Amino acid sequence: MSEKLLTPEIGSVLVTGGAGFIGSTVVDMLLSQGYKTTVLDNFSNGRREFVSHHSDDPNFKLVEGDILDESLVKELVQDADLVWHLAANTDIIGGHDQPRRDLRDCVMGTFNVVDAIRVTGPRPLLFSSTGAVYGQLCVDISVNEGSGPLLPVSTYAAGKIGSEAFISAFCNLYGIRAWIFRFGNVIGSRMTHGVIYDFVHRLKQDPSRLLIRGDGRQEKNYFLVEECIDGMGYAFKNIAMTDDQPCDIFNLGTSSVTRVVELAQIVKEEMGLPDAELVIEGTKKAWPGDQPRVHIDVDKMTNLGWKAKLSSDQAVRIAVKRLLTEV
Repeated sequence: MSEKLLTPEIGSVLVTGGAGFIGSTVVDMLLSQGYKTTVLDNFSNGRREFVSHHSDDPNFKLVEGDILDESLVKELVQDADLVWHLAANTDIIGGHDQPRRDLRDCVMGTFNVVDAIRVTGPRPLLFSSTGAVYGQLCVDISVNEGSGPLLPVSTYAAGKIGSEAFISAFCNLYGIRAWIFRFGNVIGSRMTHGVIYDFVHRLKQDPSRLLIRGDGRQEKNYFLVEECIDGMGYAFKNIAMTDDQPCDIFNLGTSSVTRVVELAQIVKEEMGLPDAELVIEGTKKAWPGDQPRVHIDVDKMTNLGWKAKLSSDQAVRIAVKRLLTEV
């Protein structure tokens, strides 16, 4: 990416969750463009190997710690011109058995981040939310940023809604500026979970058959991690926040969806297993809290001048190719 990811006044960035799938790619992009970058990660989801190749870069600093550590968060925020807040519980399935984790790692952690910004002085915040906040609204129609009421069907989505709420409140009360992004399904290098990851590993275990959990009617919006990050950077650079509107929400993804059966076919093709049998489980949902059909409207970002370059199907094929080089 030749164009700078952020605005000229930003020299140093704190990336929470910076050793995760999306976060480590953010770190790669920031360091490649000369930004001083600090990663805060507790490695509950992130992996050291995703960022270890930067260990000799003088602009890189890795802090093993938790966003629940208030004093540590304040110390790190103090030295940053911008906070790129990605830390959260990303184990949506596991949240069913440990619901407190989404309260702690999403809501309480985000509260600590915005409170640190309040205490140390206003600085901009980029926040990764999710299209999961729309719950059942997005089953059959594409929903935009004004759709509601938001009635989550997972504790993960509830945690993101709570995080959005505290960010909005702090922006309106304490002069903070924030850009909130509700993602489609982000895919690419370093995926550690998700349907593509699951399908590849299932076929490696049994090349003759591929189980599709759920009813086989699932369809979602998929886009590449670098396009996701580019969209966040574009919004930050080009969409100003004001006293009247100190924060805003943006759906981020492609304008297309990929059906799970089509996704399975792409995985089979890329693995050279065209004859593998597709077996559809037949249950209504793949797991408690699953949202089988997710449709988000990305017209707001399109009208503001940004859209993903690749379709959902194209992104899926590229992501499968990348994953196969990593497993």
